[in-house]
Amino acid sequence: MRLLQKIIPQREVFTLEDVKIFLRLQGDQEDTLLSSLLSSARAYVEEVTQRSLLKQQWELTLKPPYSPPSPLVRQREKHIEISLPRPPLLEVELVQNKEVSIPYIIEENKIILSSMYWDKNISVLYWAGYGEESTALPPTLRHAILMVLRAFYDQQKVDLSLLSPFKVHHFL
Repeated sequence: MRLLQKIIPQREVFTLEDVKIFLRLQGDQEDTLLSSLLSSARAYVEEVTQRSLLKQQWELTLKPPYSPPSPLVRQREKHIEISLPRPPLLEVELVQNKEVSIPYIIEENKIILSSMYWDKNISVLYWAGYGEESTALPPTLRHAILMVLRAFYDQQKVDLSLLSPFKVHHFL
């Protein structure tokens, strides 16, 4: 399996002014640092939760053989279920095998394919995230980004308890 981020979010969750207000900073001496910390804080929250926060494009490439206890790919009676990493799923753009489109059905954060593709290379191009605007994020995730940013700014340990409810777990 290979997961590649094709298009990163087009904006950050907060503006530089939002960050300065939250940190109670004035002036523009640290703008470059704050911008970097904001991007890092969002990426950190995404990594810990295994979620996409703002809209971004991913490409998942699967090559057989798939390991039988795989949490991402499961063979059912007459179909294959592929759980797409980095939810929530916004849109599937393309599912293909050797540049030939494969018909699929979407169920939550999964796609369902015919079992005839079990031993085939499969590529899925999709969009994930809560949306393009930061207001689409749950308030707890918005707050978590600010808390991580503060910890980074103050060079403190990050409290991960805020992120626990949002972690993506793959069960067999």
